[in-house]
Amino acid sequence: MNSKFTSTGNIEKAVLDLLNGQGVEIHNQSGTEVAIYCPFHDNHNSPACYINIKTGLWQCFNPSCGKKGNFRQLYKHMTGKAYGREWILDPINLQRELDMALAFRKEEELSVDNVQIDYDSDDVEHLSTLVDRGFTLSMLEHFEIGYSKTKDRVVIPVRDPQYKLVGLIGRAIHDWQEPRYLYNKGFKRAEVLFNIQNAKAYDSVIICEGSLDAVKIAQAGYHNVVATLGAKISLNQVKMIKKYFDSISVFSDKDDAGEEMRRAILDECRGKEMFTVKIPDGLKDPGDMTETQIKQALESKQLFTGDYK
Repeated sequence: MNSKFTSTGNIEKAVLDLLNGQGVEIHNQSGTEVAIYCPFHDNHNSPACYINIKTGLWQCFNPSCGKKGNFRQLYKHMTGKAYGREWILDPINLQRELDMALAFRKEEELSVDNVQIDYDSDDVEHLSTLVDRGFTLSMLEHFEIGYSKTKDRVVIPVRDPQYKLVGLIGRAIHDWQEPRYLYNKGFKRAEVLFNIQNAKAYDSVIICEGSLDAVKIAQAGYHNVVATLGAKISLNQVKMIKKYFDSISVFSDKDDAGEEMRRAILDECRGKEMFTVKIPDGLKDPGDMTETQIKQALESKQLFTGDYK
């Protein structure tokens, strides 16, 4: 992966500092890749984890593990801390964070006027947090995902069944940004389903919670996906689901809220053919899954026969 998609800062120095600080031995190096014993499993027979010191991306090639990710994830696992949080202790940066927080309180909305991105330029660097999570630029472009310079956030547009733009979701791209999500003024999430304008062409639908969950599922090859944009499903959303689809697969988050969402959909959509999709242990939602894991989960979906288990 091109290094321009990495986070700002000297990644190579950060990787080496982390390994040295944790007493991790580099067993061999080839070009920009170093091999270490994988910190995510107990098999230490061979150094199966490879880290690209230029990008910070890593992967364990041991079949019993197979974990991979970005530098932030590796740093947090090894140290128990979120990478990059130390910088706010500097008084200048602390003041900057406070100023940014105050600005968000004054104007917690987005405007389509300043949302843009040129996928053929270095603008795509603003999408690095999503690329690091496994999203492809082609799929981000397909969903018209842009960037707001004013808000310094990735922006995800939401359209209604007639393809009319009805909302903007501004997602944080820095650990210090709060809230994690901003919405444009007047956006009524309970009245829309993310990606309904594309999914309505199908008789069956996959229902997930978050917009990025839907993007990742579509990236795995399932374009008949919609997102409720929250764990609580509304009466309007239920009506839309019943209107457009005969078969429903619920792919909710693996937490209490996701379980409540799953039950609500199964209850409200009785009479339709319904399936439940299980998220693997250790993962929270489809956005955290690989394309292979998503395909395996959907291929193993369970027909709902009235038993919630």
